[in-house]
Amino acid sequence: MRKIKIFNALLFSASFVFFGYIFFIQCIRFKHYQDLSRREHQKKIVFCGTRGNIYDRNGLPLALSEPCFSIFCTPIYSPNKNKLVRRIAEISERPLSEIKALVEKNKFFWIERKVSMKKRDEYLKLDDPSIGFTHDLNRIYNMPEIFGSLIGKCSIDNRGLEGLELLFDNILTGKSGFIVYQKEPNGDIFPYYKYPEKEPIPGQDLYLTIDLQMQTILYTNLSECMKKEDARGAAGLIINPKTGEILALVNICLENKQRNLVVCDEFEPGSTFKLLGLVYALQNGIKESEKFDTYGGKIKIDGHTINDHKNFGTLTLRQAIAHSSNVVMAELSKNFDKENFLFLIKDFGFTQMTGIEFPGEASGRLMKEKKLNNIEFATLLFGQGITCNLLQLAFAYQSVASGGILNKPFIVQKVMNKTRITYQAKPLKVRRVIDEEIARRVTDILCSVVEDGSGIEARIDGMKIAGKTGTAQKVVDGRYSETAIITTFIGYFPAEEPEYLIALLIDEPKKGMWAGNIVAPLFKKVAQSICQATNLQYAIK
Repeated sequence: MRKIKIFNALLFSASFVFFGYIFFIQCIRFKHYQDLSRREHQKKIVFCGTRGNIYDRNGLPLALSEPCFSIFCTPIYSPNKNKLVRRIAEISERPLSEIKALVEKNKFFWIERKVSMKKRDEYLKLDDPSIGFTHDLNRIYNMPEIFGSLIGKCSIDNRGLEGLELLFDNILTGKSGFIVYQKEPNGDIFPYYKYPEKEPIPGQDLYLTIDLQMQTILYTNLSECMKKEDARGAAGLIINPKTGEILALVNICLENKQRNLVVCDEFEPGSTFKLLGLVYALQNGIKESEKFDTYGGKIKIDGHTINDHKNFGTLTLRQAIAHSSNVVMAELSKNFDKENFLFLIKDFGFTQMTGIEFPGEASGRLMKEKKLNNIEFATLLFGQGITCNLLQLAFAYQSVASGGILNKPFIVQKVMNKTRITYQAKPLKVRRVIDEEIARRVTDILCSVVEDGSGIEARIDGMKIAGKTGTAQKVVDGRYSETAIITTFIGYFPAEEPEYLIALLIDEPKKGMWAGNIVAPLFKKVAQSICQATNLQYAIK
C-alpha cells in the first residue's frame, strides 16, 4: 500500500511537471515559439520608402532618388560554388580571392549595392538559387561640386550623413513597408493572401529658397577669384533683404569640402563692422558732414597707435566711411557710451545665433564685454576684439537694407508630400534695430563707399549700390598677422529699393592685400550676372 502511494505521488508530480511545461510552452512562451515557426515557414521582405527629393525655389531638382537594385548571395543554396565564385568575380569585377573567401563562409553577404537593372539581369542569368536581389534607391545629385557642401550626402542605406540631407533626414526619409511570403521546404517563396503586408510611405519633398542659377553664378565667380588669389578658402551668400530668404550659399574650402564656412566659421569682421559705428554716430546726432582730423593718419589711444593706410587729412563722417578710416572711428569712440554701443551690437544680432536651419552655427563672441578700456573700445569700432560668422554680418546689413528691420534667415521654402503642402515658410521679422530714417541715411553713406571710396571697383554704371569693404588681420599664435588676412565685401542693390544683398569672403589671399582690390571687383561680377539673369534694369534715381 505504501509503495502504491509513493508511485501515485511520483506519477502526480511527473504529470504536474509535464502539463505545467505544456502550459508554459502553449501559453507563456506561445509567442516565442510562434515566431520561431514563422521564421521557418515565412519570409518577411522589407521595402524602403522612397526618400524625398530636394528642389530649388523654382522646382529644379537638386537631389533625387532613382530606383535601383542591391544583389546578395546566400552560398548555402548554391549547387556549384566554384562556378558561382568565378562568375560573381567576373560580373562584380571584385578579386576572385575575396569572393571565394566570402562564399566559403557559407553566410549571407552583399555582392553589390545600388546597381542598374541591366547589371541585376546579368546576375539573374547565372540561374543560381543562392543569388537574390532587393529593390533599392540610389541618390542622384545635380551639380555636386556646386551644391555639395549645402545639400550634403546620404549613406548607402539612404540616411542623411551631412548638410541638409542630415538636417532634414526625418522629413526626407519615408516609412518602410513589407510583404510576408510563405516559404516552401525547398526555399521557394510565394505570396499568401492571409499574411499581412504594408505599403511603404515615401518621404516628403523639400523645396529650398535657393535659386540654382544664382548658386551657379556665385560658385563660379568665387571659385575663379579664389584661384586667381591663390586663397585658402572662399564663401558667399545672396539674400533677399526684404524677406531673409537665402538665394545662394557657397562654401569652397580645400581642407574640408563639406565645411560650411558661411555659418560655422568665426572671424573678426574688420572694417565691415564700421557699419555699427556709423549707425551709433547718426543716432546720437553726429551729422554726416561733420569733419574729423585724421592727425596725419595716426592717433594714440592710451599709449597705443592706431593707423590709417594713408594720410587722409580732414574727413567728414561720410568720407571716413567711404575711405574706411580707422583713425576717425577711434576719434568717435571717445564720445560713445560703451554700454549703449554694446547693446547696439547685440541688437544687430552679433554674439547670438541667427537660428538658420543648419547644425554647428557659430554664435561669435566679444573678446571682452565688461570693463573695456579705451584702446579696446576704439579697436572694437573697426571690427577687432569681436568675432562673427558671415551670415551674421550679412544680416546686420540686411537690417539696414530692409529699412531697419532684422529678419530671421531661412533656407527652406516649403515641404510637400505627394498630395499637399505640409509646411510653408513665411518671412519672420526678429525686431526693429534702427528707425527707417537712420537706415535711409546709412544706405546713402554706404553708396559713397562704392561711388568714390574703398569699394569703387564694385561700381556698376547705372546702378546705385550700397556696400562696405573689410580687410581684417587674422590672429596667429596670439598676435595679429601681417600676411594672413580675410577680405570681405557686403553690398546691396538697387540701393533705393534693395532686391539683392551679396556677402563675399576670400580667406588668406596671397596675391592681394586689400578687399577693395580683391572682393569689390568680385562683387561687381556677381551683381552684373544677377542683373543679366533676372533682367534687373540699371537705373539710378
